[in-house]
Amino acid sequence: MRLRSGSCAFLFGLLLVGYAYSQPISLSPYVSQEKTKDEEPIVTVKVLPPERPVHPGQVFELSLELHILPGFHINSEKPGDELLVPTSIELENKEAFEIKETIFPEPQVKKFKFATKPLSVYEGQVEVKLKIELKPTVKESTVELAGKVRYQACNDEACLRPTRLPFKATLQVAGNTSSNRR
Repeated sequence: MRLRSGSCAFLFGLLLVGYAYSQPISLSPYVSQEKTKDEEPIVTVKVLPPERPVHPGQVFELSLELHILPGFHINSEKPGDELLVPTSIELENKEAFEIKETIFPEPQVKKFKFATKPLSVYEGQVEVKLKIELKPTVKESTVELAGKVRYQACNDEACLRPTRLPFKATLQVAGNTSSNRR
């Protein structure tokens, strides 16, 4: 069976288009991986909850210890470039908790190859402090606080896609006993 040259060109074109669609492309300076080649996470979070039980209606302090791998940084809460994603904290259990204040540490200001001006970043280990209200309506003797750290990690040459890192802590509630549970 012989194919005409027009048919061959058409089939060849289809093969090229199929190949092109199967290949990853990047139109931005984002690196597509959230872990290193060794599958080590670039950022981890450790929750430092209050040491004592919290009373309903009380504002308490909780700290998040962020560990950023060497060779990487994350944008601060005000990175200095509107195209970069700032680091932020969000809570999931809004019926029980409300963030009253987020206290970020002093960032470093550094120049990178991918940016035209210096950027405000965090490297290494940083501690973010949260002032959180345990809402007065909480009746349980323990309550789970869950949330996410939203961040964008970068190395000296490019940035990763923004991501959210989950965290959890179980808090003891003062004055509430298991008989008060609903």
